[in-house]
Amino acid sequence: AKELSIDLHHYTLGYKTPILIPVVEKQASLGDKFKMEVNEDLVVTGVALALQLLTIVSFTRKARTKKTSDSSPKFPTNTDPDPNIDWDSFGFGLNGVSVDFMWHNVVSVESGDSSTSCWDSKQSTNSSCLKPMGEISLHPAATVLNYGQSLFEGLKAFRRKDGKIVLFRPDRNAVRIAAGAERLLMPPLPLDAFVKACSDLVYSNARWVPPHGQGALYLRPLLFGSGAGLGVKPSHECTFCIYCSPVGEYFKKGGKAKPIRLQAVQKYSRAAPGGVGSVKAAGNYAPCFLVQKEVRARGFDEALFVDCVRGEAIEEAGASNFFVVYPDNTIVTPPLGTILPGITRESIMQLASSELGCKVLEKPLLLSDLADAAEAFCCGTGASITPVGSVNIFNESNENKLENTILFGDGDSVGPLTEKLKSLLLNIQMGTAEAHIQNKYAGWMHIVA
Repeated sequence: AKELSIDLHHYTLGYKTPILIPVVEKQASLGDKFKMEVNEDLVVTGVALALQLLTIVSFTRKARTKKTSDSSPKFPTNTDPDPNIDWDSFGFGLNGVSVDFMWHNVVSVESGDSSTSCWDSKQSTNSSCLKPMGEISLHPAATVLNYGQSLFEGLKAFRRKDGKIVLFRPDRNAVRIAAGAERLLMPPLPLDAFVKACSDLVYSNARWVPPHGQGALYLRPLLFGSGAGLGVKPSHECTFCIYCSPVGEYFKKGGKAKPIRLQAVQKYSRAAPGGVGSVKAAGNYAPCFLVQKEVRARGFDEALFVDCVRGEAIEEAGASNFFVVYPDNTIVTPPLGTILPGITRESIMQLASSELGCKVLEKPLLLSDLADAAEAFCCGTGASITPVGSVNIFNESNENKLENTILFGDGDSVGPLTEKLKSLLLNIQMGTAEAHIQNKYAGWMHIVA
């Protein structure tokens, strides 16, 4: 085909750019070539109609674009809880409901880059990252699926008595996931971007924040290598995603929280020195499933993990930090290193020392040290502060003998100091603490709405 340039300006509505029209050359049966005569008026009329069609398509695309923009997530004008939900029936889980929105952001990563520069400050805090809650797509060769390059966090939003919605210490979660990202060679999200993403997600799902005193909205931020690659190396792409769900108590018995029964298992270990026990790596948790299944089959609520060297030093209770209280109000919790630096753990240590006058020690805590303790509890974002009624020490030879069980108090009642700490922490979160306490720890609470 050859090209014929025709000025269509006088035929169309302001299209001054010449339009190139193909002119067809056709082979004659006798081998002679001839050019088809082109009726210029017919061609011009056809092109004008085509341009009108293109104009219609353009307007249609603009309308669709506008419609898509208009359907993007908007912050609600009414942030009251949904009145049609039985909030008191919820435990710690998805509870058969699906919230409205999630946060989803994907960035490209230069090889070995573990700086915050990957996260564009405007893109990473833009509400366009709010997507309708749903599934995400991954290639089978995604690094997270093959090599476990993945971190997660957990934090809660509460509805206070005055109706305000608040997040508890999201800045500390931002610091912790950043430390984990450096350990797993992923770009840490800037602190302000992390906090804003959490805040915007809560606001967009405000109707799913339970009424005051009836639970919380649990947020699960994820950071993982989502790029496809077969080689054993960090991903060239990372995804930051947050989903959430309204939740009730972590350990719920007969409608309310009661002291739980732990079993210390010396056959298994959760983490090792030099490993990643101190970061919230997803791969730390799946190996615990078998231990938890065996412990629960023997009639206990959760496993108490001990060190991998001698099997004597206590580390964590399931996915929670562990504390004991002695009769002189000394509180002891295992030191950091192979255990997670919990935000609730950090908060409890400060409250116990500053507000309740306790001596708080971070030091190795052996199973043999439990005999002299008056109280015990475990803590975490999901578990909050959960009293422990007893610890059974299991090995292959003792077969759950009762003489290997240590009771705290009568084993069925919440210890007085545990109760005080739980009430103090919950009152700060709910905004019902005494004025001077509320003001002192105002920086712990991030107001969403």
